[in-house]
Amino acid sequence: MGNIQQQSMTEGWVKPIENSIESIRHGMVHTDGVEFDLRLTTDGQLVLFHDNFLSPTQIEQLGGSKWVEDYSSEELAELNIPLFQTLLDDEIYTNAWREHGKVACVELKMPHPRSSIAGSVNPKKREKHARTIASLANEMLNDVGLDQQNVVIYSFKRRFRHVCARANVNWPVAQLQPATPEVGNRRMKRLLTLPSFMWLSLAFHLKHQKMVGAPMLPCALEYLHGATRHITLGRTFGLEGYTSRRLNRLRKGYQAYVWPMTIEVEGSLRALGLTGLTDYTSPEFVTLPTGGARWTRWASQPLDVERQALLQNAEPEHHAALIEEATREVTPWHELTDIERKGFLASWRKQWGWERDLDELSRDASAKTMPWEVSRMIGHRGSGKDFN
Repeated sequence: MGNIQQQSMTEGWVKPIENSIESIRHGMVHTDGVEFDLRLTTDGQLVLFHDNFLSPTQIEQLGGSKWVEDYSSEELAELNIPLFQTLLDDEIYTNAWREHGKVACVELKMPHPRSSIAGSVNPKKREKHARTIASLANEMLNDVGLDQQNVVIYSFKRRFRHVCARANVNWPVAQLQPATPEVGNRRMKRLLTLPSFMWLSLAFHLKHQKMVGAPMLPCALEYLHGATRHITLGRTFGLEGYTSRRLNRLRKGYQAYVWPMTIEVEGSLRALGLTGLTDYTSPEFVTLPTGGARWTRWASQPLDVERQALLQNAEPEHHAALIEEATREVTPWHELTDIERKGFLASWRKQWGWERDLDELSRDASAKTMPWEVSRMIGHRGSGKDFN
């Protein structure tokens, strides 16, 4: 993976910093949507940032706490940590979001318990913080002019749906599972999450999310790929063979957003009609390790069967030219006619065994929207997380 990232940089494309305006704009333009993280500052502003702590260099620059929530938006601006409002003011981003049928997965982050301003292990204090950030995000999203199919709000916060209900959130909500603690480094978090991961079967998680009205299932790749998929309770699911067919029979078109979508599994996720959150959005990365040219707008610029076959079977030296040609010639979703959109939905419904009938799917489809069943590539943290 590091080789892929380095190749992109040496050939001229430099990946923007994760969760920056440039990164999220790039992901929205070059894929079918983006995922990004929001945190609440001491002055009641939402900023785009993933980690709950700052780097040693950033701490030295501000001369204070290591926890993000202990600072104001003005202080964090000194570190080039942008406001959510700045993103919403970016016309390229918001136009694609509103008008081109793309989606944003908005993750609301909870502070570290040791944060002096917003932390504490006091459940009431953390619940209040969660309601505040949910209410503010909801209010700001209401001003963008989006359709319900364009956004989902989710979080690892326990009982997140309850939090959103109390905050009067009117956008689709999903619960990230298994719950990941805010304490510890990456290795410690994985160890603390392991028991929950083992007890929470994918089948139960899917059925529960569907039952409570979540528009999609946020799904860790470990449930579907590698040795970890064998340690959970219940039936095993996978990306190949009978376990993949079992997955599609279970979900009946109910969409799973899988993270992180590594390059090695990208083709398998697409073949199953799933959605993947990718960290690799370089426009210069044109050939998949499994063969074939790489296309990153699965839904927002959908390929017909003939074009898919052309990209799949072409020799690697022709991939860049073929992708450039397809980008120019293939009609994007928002410019298709209603009949053409319905044709794609009918094909996808048959291919992946969607449960809803075509008329119902078509009612959720327009130039600005797509049904949640549609398979997409999503830019994780915009154009991908930072690997350094």
